[in-house]
Amino acid sequence: MTQKTFYLGLGGQKCGSTWIQAYLNRQEGSDFGRLGEYQVWEPQLGGVFARYKVPTPPLKERLRARLKTAVGADEPAQHLRWRLQSDPEAYFDYFAGLLARPGIVCTGDITPSYAALPPERLARIREAFAERGIAVKAIFSMRDPVDRLRSHMRMEMAKDRLSAEETNAAPLRAFYATEEAEARSRYDRTIAAIEQVFAPEDRFLCLFEDLFTPEGIAALSDFAQVPSDPSQGGQAVNARAKGSGSLPEDLLAEIAAHYRPAYEAAAERLPRVRALWPSAPYALTSA
Repeated sequence: MTQKTFYLGLGGQKCGSTWIQAYLNRQEGSDFGRLGEYQVWEPQLGGVFARYKVPTPPLKERLRARLKTAVGADEPAQHLRWRLQSDPEAYFDYFAGLLARPGIVCTGDITPSYAALPPERLARIREAFAERGIAVKAIFSMRDPVDRLRSHMRMEMAKDRLSAEETNAAPLRAFYATEEAEARSRYDRTIAAIEQVFAPEDRFLCLFEDLFTPEGIAALSDFAQVPSDPSQGGQAVNARAKGSGSLPEDLLAEIAAHYRPAYEAAAERLPRVRALWPSAPYALTSA
């Protein structure tokens, strides 16, 4: 690959995005920069995403960050995130700077909450990089919505944003239709935004359930034009187990009905959803 390329990862959350970032970042000619997730654009959405807004650092911290960068040291992570949130042009210049380094042709920002970005924001990101001679390719990974919601819910509990419960069913029933859950589970909206902005050759949809297989890795590698390395399939990053115990069938049906548009959009693009998502039969007809 000779074309300078920026990979915009829109998640989804708990769908292997950390692994995708790590896989692409370790490729020859790649440099994804200082942060794993930059979390630059979602604070503008407000609501459940407002918590990602980094407050202005005290003057002392800002001066310390300037001194560090002046002597070639790494900019503190939160200072960098604040700086990029505060100045959109700085975001584009930051990644253009990475791509200006000798031998670097690929970079990117794979942040799960970007799944909620509207097409207008995606278009601006594409255009701003195009103005700098950089191509933008979008990646979006999806997971069985029930499994994704369960993993998401346990993360919220671990971070004390939800009260921990002993059983799986009761808290999930209370959680699945909340603004927090809804904002990250409407795959149909994310797919529509991606397809409105990116040409078919510049967008990649995949499923968490086969992402780590040799076939899944080969598909991602082919899209990114990098050598396929199936040995990385056993190295899931940031994985969170589904937990013990099965869910009541009525709850599975309830969640699937609520998110039916997401199931339908995913299955239309990737028919193997029907076989790989255990909850798919509750949302999709047999036809």
